[in-house]
Amino acid sequence: MRKASSASAGYRPLLQSSVVSALGDGVRFAALPLLAVTLLHNPFEVTVLTAAGTAPWLVVALPAGVYVDQFDRQRVMIFADLLRCLVLVVALVLLLTGHLTFWPLVLVAFLLGVGEVLFDCAAHALLPGLVTGERLERANGHLYATQTLGRDLFGQMLGGMLFTVSRLLPLMVDAVSFLCSALLLRRVSTARRPPAERPRHILPEIAECLRYLLRHRVLLKLTAAATLVNTVYMGQLAVLILLVRQELHLPAALYGVLLTTGALGGVAASMTAARLTEVCGRRRILTGALALLSLTGLGIAATRHVYAIAFAYCLSVYAITCWTVIAVSLRQGMVPDRLRGRSVSVDRLFTWGTNPFGVLAFGVVSELWGPRTAFVAGSVLAVAALAVMASAVRSLPDRDGPEHPDAAPKPGQPRAEPHSQR
Repeated sequence: MRKASSASAGYRPLLQSSVVSALGDGVRFAALPLLAVTLLHNPFEVTVLTAAGTAPWLVVALPAGVYVDQFDRQRVMIFADLLRCLVLVVALVLLLTGHLTFWPLVLVAFLLGVGEVLFDCAAHALLPGLVTGERLERANGHLYATQTLGRDLFGQMLGGMLFTVSRLLPLMVDAVSFLCSALLLRRVSTARRPPAERPRHILPEIAECLRYLLRHRVLLKLTAAATLVNTVYMGQLAVLILLVRQELHLPAALYGVLLTTGALGGVAASMTAARLTEVCGRRRILTGALALLSLTGLGIAATRHVYAIAFAYCLSVYAITCWTVIAVSLRQGMVPDRLRGRSVSVDRLFTWGTNPFGVLAFGVVSELWGPRTAFVAGSVLAVAALAVMASAVRSLPDRDGPEHPDAAPKPGQPRAEPHSQR
């Protein structure tokens, strides 16, 4: 009981930190594009700025995973928050003095992205040490719910409102949110990681993780399916505005309504994913959510009724979020602690680092054949993800057990065949 209590005590500050940080992120996500448009007056420069914010997932994800596994993860998260707070303070000073031009903005966006990479890798690696077993899915669900509510609903709405008052306010709020997050993380009670017994080099450490993942069939399939699922989500989100404005000729306000319904679907999934796993079993949810994702894409493409589109889009985000909560929890439980940071970085390299290419592909399909065809293409990708998961779930425990049957063997040790499950 003492161990569980300690885990809960460590998890609560982490959840509180996530709430504060997500709210600040939402404020920045809404205000930074508005600020860029105001300062730059060049559409190409604005797109470069957006790319700079996502580039760290391609550039520094793998080295970040190595450092997360080398150092104390709680301290890495605090460092990432303080780094982002300092970057925003410098941006505020540059904005006040009139020196926040294109290249300083690009550098600000890139450094904020680096902080996000460090924080995300460390948080996902730290959580299984705070909450274990069946509580891990529930804890991940709560974290996803707070991020959706704080960032996608309240944060972005607040960011737009603050920007209309002053260009400085959104950056100030985000800087304070990172500072508060760092202070809350100091209260996380977790066992200190012992220092490395020998100096570690980046390339051998990355290679060790890659060798482990290549021997682990389920983790490989989870990463492949997650890449496809994230491509569907980001691609559909990118062309949704085209469907609303160009195909249906609806007012722009309804686009915001559709985004809100999608966010509510994500919150609902975050809060119910763990319970669904208890009732239906992990394997049914991992495959059923992808089947639902495929059907919702076809439904959006087949109708012109805005209420039907809103309902289908809500179900789509529900399916994606539910699948993600369970898949992330499964990965955290399968990977040994010493590799968790690197494992997260490899997973994010593919699932998030490929986002620009997926969005570009959906944009090309939409340009050539229309946004409805892009939603159909998303359904095809969802079916491909379903095929990958259908071959993976056979060796998965339907509910939490003492050990996952498809854990990768140690070097030189033969893989045990999974037990048949009725």
